[in-house]
Amino acid sequence: MKKLLKTSAKVVGVILVLFIAMVLFRDQLISARLGPPDSFDTANLPDRPNYSDLASWASHPDIKDTADLTLTGAPANPANAEVDVFYVHPTTYFGPGEWNSSMDLAENAAQTLETVLAGHGTIFNDCCRFYAPRYREAHITVFGKPTDPEELAKENSFKALELAYRDVEAAFDVFLADREPTRPFIIAGHSQGSLHAFRLMETRVDQTPLQDMLVAAYPIGFWFSADKLERGLASIGLCQSADQTGCFVTYDTFGDAGPGRDVTGTISHWYKTGWEWTSGDKTLCVNPISWKPDTERVEKIAHKGAMPLATTFDALDLLLNRNSGVTYDQLAEPVPGLTWAQCNAGGTLFIESQFNNVFARDDDRELYHSYDWQLFYMDIKANVEKRIARFMEKSRYSTATAE
Repeated sequence: MKKLLKTSAKVVGVILVLFIAMVLFRDQLISARLGPPDSFDTANLPDRPNYSDLASWASHPDIKDTADLTLTGAPANPANAEVDVFYVHPTTYFGPGEWNSSMDLAENAAQTLETVLAGHGTIFNDCCRFYAPRYREAHITVFGKPTDPEELAKENSFKALELAYRDVEAAFDVFLADREPTRPFIIAGHSQGSLHAFRLMETRVDQTPLQDMLVAAYPIGFWFSADKLERGLASIGLCQSADQTGCFVTYDTFGDAGPGRDVTGTISHWYKTGWEWTSGDKTLCVNPISWKPDTERVEKIAHKGAMPLATTFDALDLLLNRNSGVTYDQLAEPVPGLTWAQCNAGGTLFIESQFNNVFARDDDRELYHSYDWQLFYMDIKANVEKRIARFMEKSRYSTATAE
């Protein structure tokens, strides 16, 4: 009996130690579970996507998907659209697994795409044919610069991002082949997707015949360093007004109750000389209410409306790396006049901090990154339509002049 009691006491002691360890080192344990391996193993890469197969697309004009939802509930009609959109989705891969996600629809990354397609893709369904490739995206950890010199030397993050971009570029080639060469198009993205979309602008559109067909680009939610205008793009510039065409819009969103972006931090950037860790002290910002790259505060009365979609994200599904299968069957009612917006001198977009709604944040920095598109859903929708109208007007004028 004494022996049994001693054994039971030891078991209880071990359980207690494990419980205390889980409490004290919860974040580290979760990171270890969700983080990628120590090395980038080229022999163990996920299977390459085939963009000739519709299964490799999160959204496509030839398939029915979440991006087809409309505010009215009526079905979208992309067959009548005059413009195409190539959209690159943000990081939905938080692990566990390798440095790059697989294309397995049973995994959690596919679940997270539901919110992206509903909150971003549906913006375009009244005006455009919407293409959004799935790709072997880089793990979320690639955006944290390693502090270990040995780990930094391996450049695992850059290898993972390069692999992801190559998929995006392959999808872009299929996108171009699937459409009439003279059709106008828009490039868009969010977060990691914007990083890849921007590179497409630099290498595949800027100073090429495709540039003449670019209505505008919306690489939103990435800290693009101001030097991207000098070191990357030669003739595609930051949009200066709401109806300018052939330009790009970008911003990243923080609430005014917090300190905003950590200007001492670094983030991955691709330049024509290769990948770099660059400072975020001065970034590019276009106000998504006024559509001007200035520091003027635009008040709430001008805000056209946010899309208050509840996320399909679930922490347990993430830990188990599974797709819960939750989908949207309708859009929420847009909320106008929700916030003012202002780009500060450093290029951060500040808004009125949100409380007691789906946009509310509980982090000290008041980072609204997940809602960069949804907060300005109706503003972006109206702006896309305005730029398309202006582009078509200019095109008709050019054709008439040539004749």
